[in-house]
Amino acid sequence: MLMRIQSVIIHCSDLARSIAFYRDRLGFPVKRLYEDQAEFHCGPVSLVLRLANPAQPSPQPSAATPRPGFASPGLAQISFEVLDLDAFYAEKKNLGVEFALPPAPPSSNDFGKKLAVLLDPDGFPIAVFQHLR
Repeated sequence: MLMRIQSVIIHCSDLARSIAFYRDRLGFPVKRLYEDQAEFHCGPVSLVLRLANPAQPSPQPSAATPRPGFASPGLAQISFEVLDLDAFYAEKKNLGVEFALPPAPPSSNDFGKKLAVLLDPDGFPIAVFQHLR
């Protein structure tokens, strides 16, 4: 049986601030608004912002030996594809979006993609890439 991803949920500390960021700065149209969450159109998968429970602890990093360039177990990454990364970067930077990594030339392990990483209001990293054809 084939399954597909229906949604990606990002838990945030301030729902109004995060809605403004994803709607006004990144440009995702709002699909639905609820008291404690918001859904955005972003292709076949919905992006959901959900207000985090402050009493709920964050995932703890693994006690395993960290490997450079690899994330800790229990963490996830979200990425979006754009047609022109340099234009996207210039537009979003002009809107005040913070980038942890500006567009970088591809390296041997980038799988033919040009990559940048932006940060949402809670510091959640979002990869943005452009396929180099």
